[in-house]
Amino acid sequence: MSFFSIYQRVRCTALMAIAGGAVAQAMSLWGGDLARFMPPFPVMICAGVAGAGLAGLMLVDAFGHKGWHGALWSSLGWSIATLFGAVVGATLVAVEGPQSSLPDVMRALGFSASLGVIAITNSIVTSSAVAGDWLLSGLAMHYGARIESHLTI
Repeated sequence: MSFFSIYQRVRCTALMAIAGGAVAQAMSLWGGDLARFMPPFPVMICAGVAGAGLAGLMLVDAFGHKGWHGALWSSLGWSIATLFGAVVGATLVAVEGPQSSLPDVMRALGFSASLGVIAITNSIVTSSAVAGDWLLSGLAMHYGARIESHLTI
């Protein structure tokens, strides 16, 4: 049984995509040691929104539960969504365009998956602004899903 209805799932996915865009923006502006190697600002935002949106669609049921176990599920879900969104976003940046063949996409996934995880981890660890934005975005996702779980539509 699903925790959210389809409409609630879509709204929480949109919230996750916005949170991913906020973290990507923070990484571009204050990203620590690896910020100079990141893609241009608009590309970074689009990749963050797309990666976080896909992660949110799959992991939205981890957010919005009551009590300490709800906080535990949210922190675990937010960490997994961060890593998954970084992999998807970095793969989208690495793919050259719609003319890319499937082997090119698979090669990009293999190379960029580790680079996306390294970039987000480095940004969170070396920049307190990115870490704060990441934590605030995770809290907003949890409480947004909490509010959404009480809506009937």
